[in-house]
Order: sequence, then C-alpha cells, then structure tokens
Amino acid sequence: MPLPMFPLNAVVFPHSAVPLRVFEPRYQHLLDDVLAGDRTFGTVLIERGSEVGGGDVRFPIGAAVKVASVGRLPEADHRQIVIAATSRIRVREWVGESPYPHALVEDLPDEDEDVPSELLDDVRSGIRRVLALASELGADISGITVQVADDPVTASYQAAALTPVGALDSYQLLSAPGPASRLRMCRDMLAESADQLRDRLGS
Repeated sequence: MPLPMFPLNAVVFPHSAVPLRVFEPRYQHLLDDVLAGDRTFGTVLIERGSEVGGGDVRFPIGAAVKVASVGRLPEADHRQIVIAATSRIRVREWVGESPYPHALVEDLPDEDEDVPSELLDDVRSGIRRVLALASELGADISGITVQVADDPVTASYQAAALTPVGALDSYQLLSAPGPASRLRMCRDMLAESADQLRDRLGS
C-alpha cells in the first residue's frame, strides 16, 4: 500500500524525534489523513527543488515516522508537530502527487556489522568535544545532550543526528550500510568539525 510522503530539506534519522512546522495545504491534508489513521508517513531528503510547491527531485532513502504530538501555532493555518522516526526505508516507486506525494517503499534494515566498543566511545567523545568547542564560541548548547544508546544500530543513528554537518553529509550517514560504517563516518566528520571550531577559536 502506498505510504504518504513528506519530502524535506533535512534528513530525519531513525531513533530520533524532530519538530516539524506544517503549513502548506497539501501537507495539512496529509497530516489530517495520517492522524485519522495510524499516524505514520515517510520522509526523504529533497535533492533539488523546494519543500513548497512541488516539482522537487528526491533522494530514495528516508525514514518512516509517526506523529508523536500536534500543536497549534499563532498562524491559524500552521501546526507544529513532533515526529518520531521508527525505521529506515527506501522508495521503490513514486505513485502519485495528489493530494500529496505517495510512494511504494520497502524497509531498509542495517547490515550486521561488528561495532568495537572503542569506536562508540570515540564517537561519544567526539560529540562532547564539538559541543564544548561550540559553547566556547558562544553557542547555546543547553538543550543538547549526548544521548547515545548502547545498542549499536540505535547509537549510530543517534550519533548521526548529533553530528553537525549539512544535509548531503547527513544523507551519507543515513545511507551507510551498517552501524560500524555509520559510526566511523560520524567519528571522521566530528573530528573535522572540531578542527574547524578550533581554527575559529584561534583566529
């Protein structure tokens, strides 16, 4: 059965929760429909184009999400929702755009990969290092905590969500074949981010 889809200009990682402002009429329609059902839809990153108005080109790998909460905003036609991503998916085929996008999707589970404990420790340390450096530069990190689970797959997605990179790098993290591959990428990206922040502190 086709899954309602909400293409975004950002990557949503499984095992994370993110806020989302809904204002375009077609996605208001999507939200009404999924709230009347099982509250589930899919997200993918937009490769080219805009979230608003259609005509965008989309990457194939994304996440299935559930609506966790819904709130009204000062604008009468805007709603603030929190979505909790439950699994990684791959779009097999886009099957319609009206009244909002639909796609045939398949689950995309992670491959089994051995994750050394020191790799997970390195990534946790890298996240804390980047947050500390960002704080020294004046960033408000009070709402950010290093919450990385012991389960390797869950940890790899949580670490990816905490790695401060652009959308295309985030997509590479989402697309990694398994948790060890993803965590190694996080470690390298975090080290690069830390170097850039140190350069700014030294300038």
